[in-house]
Amino acid sequence: MTKNIILSADVGGTTCKLGILNDSLEILEKWSIETDISDTTGRLLLRQIYEAFVSKMEEKNLLMESVIGMGIGIPGPVDFEHGIIRGAVNLNWPDKVNVIEIMKSFVDFPVVVDNDANVAALGEKFNGAGKDADDVVAITLGTGLGGGIISNGKIVHGHNGSGAELGHFRVDHDQRFKCNCGKWGCIETVASATGVINLVNFYYPKLTFKSSILELIKNNTVTAKAVFDAAKEGDQFCIFITERVAQYIAYLASIISVTTNPKYIILGGGMSDAGDILIENIKTEYFHLTFTPAQENTEIVRAELGNDAGMVGAAGLIKTYIIDKE
Repeated sequence: MTKNIILSADVGGTTCKLGILNDSLEILEKWSIETDISDTTGRLLLRQIYEAFVSKMEEKNLLMESVIGMGIGIPGPVDFEHGIIRGAVNLNWPDKVNVIEIMKSFVDFPVVVDNDANVAALGEKFNGAGKDADDVVAITLGTGLGGGIISNGKIVHGHNGSGAELGHFRVDHDQRFKCNCGKWGCIETVASATGVINLVNFYYPKLTFKSSILELIKNNTVTAKAVFDAAKEGDQFCIFITERVAQYIAYLASIISVTTNPKYIILGGGMSDAGDILIENIKTEYFHLTFTPAQENTEIVRAELGNDAGMVGAAGLIKTYIIDKE
């Protein structure tokens, strides 16, 4: 029987996005299930994912015997070689969980697991904004800041799985805000949606700018979206905050450029929806900061796959590490 199906799971703290793809990474079917975090061992959730695949395959008259492998993205640090997640707070997995070992108790085909930000970067490399490039960096700008680095066509993991933890570059050398990692001054504290709010609350009492979002600030209901929307309308305080955020992201991008020299630096996550008011500022500062040969022909672009990036990238794990090795 021809094996031409890849099963893909992008596991999040609220939902698991599941997909059935072909070996060209075209999505044949996609759906989601609720993430069950009641079991700290990981086994219950992984069994639920397996059972969801079995049910959907039967519904679509597809045979499990046609599956090449299963790729899984998990929100946590990963020991890629052994398929072990070294704790996943959002899943209520406080300890190490050997995802491959557990899933292989249900299936007899290859299983590959990686960090969710890494697989999202891989998805953009295969079918998104970084298509056909072997050197791609994805920066995810959401509640936090994450990312993945693809170098020479392969995900950068590092010796213990902590490679490309982009949110934890120290860029705020005054160390004004504490990061969830326990350190101070990480870029996540000044250039994520949370970081935008940190900067608003820090700078507003110190500056003389008037602002249309004053009531939101006073009521502690300000959001990154509100800041960017006001900046687009010419609000000087919000333009100031937007420029500060852009400078931090550009600094991160400049460091990445002299480290791995990517063809594409891809900006995704909810904050990328701010559009040109943020992205053009990032580009301008990036080209001022970055070593000239390292920036040559590098493009800063918006992500294209949206919520499908992790699903495509998880399937891309099978293409990269199973199919292309045969």
